Amino acid sequence: MTYGENYLIGHDQELNILTNYLINKNTPNSLILIGEKGIGLKKIALKMASCLVDKNIDSDEIKKILKTHDKNISPYILLIEKIWMEDKKRYKNKIYREDLTYINDFFVTKDDHWQKRVCVINAIDDLSNDGVNSLLKIIEEPNSNSHFIIINHNQKALTATIKSRSQIIKFKSTKNEDFKSAIKQEFTDLTDNEIDDLFKLSKGSIDFSRKYIDYNFREMDDHLDSILIDPNNIKPNTADHYINFVKNNIDSNDDMETFFKFIALKINKLSIRACAENNKILLDRLLKNYYTILSIKEKYLTFNLNFEHTIIAYFYLVKNA
Repeated sequence: MTYGENYLIGHDQELNILTNYLINKNTPNSLILIGEKGIGLKKIALKMASCLVDKNIDSDEIKKILKTHDKNISPYILLIEKIWMEDKKRYKNKIYREDLTYINDFFVTKDDHWQKRVCVINAIDDLSNDGVNSLLKIIEEPNSNSHFIIINHNQKALTATIKSRSQIIKFKSTKNEDFKSAIKQEFTDLTDNEIDDLFKLSKGSIDFSRKYIDYNFREMDDHLDSILIDPNNIKPNTADHYINFVKNNIDSNDDMETFFKFIALKINKLSIRACAENNKILLDRLLKNYYTILSIKEKYLTFNLNFEHTIIAYFYLVKNA
């Protein structure tokens, strides 16, 4: 199941800023939309791009398109995302420099006088180091009719140079009431207490919460707690158990990293409890575990590592820490 493309949850203030750019015809050449996954940033970016390339659009139509209506993607819009590898039946873990070669050709193509073109990047978090450097070179030499709309979920992925050459719009974290409304609408069997617990675990991330439910992570909650609290509970078959569970419940290799995020969020929740209980020994162990899972996840994404081998390595490191 694909999430995050069809939802516009709250954020009227941010949408008004984008609307004013379009109406006043002063949209910056490089615009960065910062916000969590699952709130509809890709859809917002594509709608704004559609308005930018339409020479005949009026202010009333701009407001309708950004806040409600959909609009067909124009040939003057280029969407850059992680590429599907047919031979491996999965997406690349990163967007590499060679994946951005289309951008220069896209912007130098001759067409109608004063026709704007827009490149939407979903998301800069997925760019490799060489991809970021390649993007920077293109942004450094802007054309008045060339625009970038860059989606960003983790501000650590933004280099200072790209930030300095872009206008940034930050979409606030999802409010509790918006979170509850969105989750209740999709998962009617959840109780209010379950939704509250999910809000705390996910830190208000609608994207993760949908996947948590859809991928049946609830089934692993108690067992994962037990091995995070006491690594001695990790048995010789634990890694295989989790590998089989993830493979049976996640239908896309591109989403395997969601499992790493699940572990990190569980560690965070247990760490808060350890602090409240003044359990310094447990807190120290959880913090080391947290940095381990973050390191493992980054290496998995950067080097296109095998998921099974990565999981085995993680549990080995935790068991022998």
